[in-house]
Amino acid sequence: MKSLPRYSLIIVGVIIAFFTIQNLMTQQALMPELSFKDMDGQSHSLADYKGKPILVIFWATDCPGCIAEMPELITLHNDYASQGLTMIGVAMPHDSIEHIQTMRANKKLPYTITWDKDGTISQAFGNVRVTPTHFLINPEGEIVMRKIGALNSALLHDMLKEMGLNKG
Repeated sequence: MKSLPRYSLIIVGVIIAFFTIQNLMTQQALMPELSFKDMDGQSHSLADYKGKPILVIFWATDCPGCIAEMPELITLHNDYASQGLTMIGVAMPHDSIEHIQTMRANKKLPYTITWDKDGTISQAFGNVRVTPTHFLINPEGEIVMRKIGALNSALLHDMLKEMGLNKG
């Protein structure tokens, strides 16, 4: 009978751990408060887009996966921009302005492109170092998806649909 209280404590501990983990998993991280200039010199603040979904794409001109997904991102922009989706491509600090501008022109990227020259933006999103990395932010300003590597289009379309956007 001496071991019964010990098992009870273990069970209570497991239950507490379960609910703690569950709570942490359901909490949404908020988008960082930051401002930046795009490749055309226009000033932006993420707060300007609150109330609309935002897809932030960290990429690099020397990243084969980033280049491969560009046609898909262009289609995504064409399907959802008119419904309020904002897409921001963030070129990594190791890129050069010349390479970014050339890639933007050659691939005809229609969404906002910025250069994270000093690493401020990647730092604000949890020190992003791998490209491509995608963040989907819901209209309430919560980061609801962080995807490292190739974009999962089906999942993204489903999440946008939940936010009231329909593939155009």
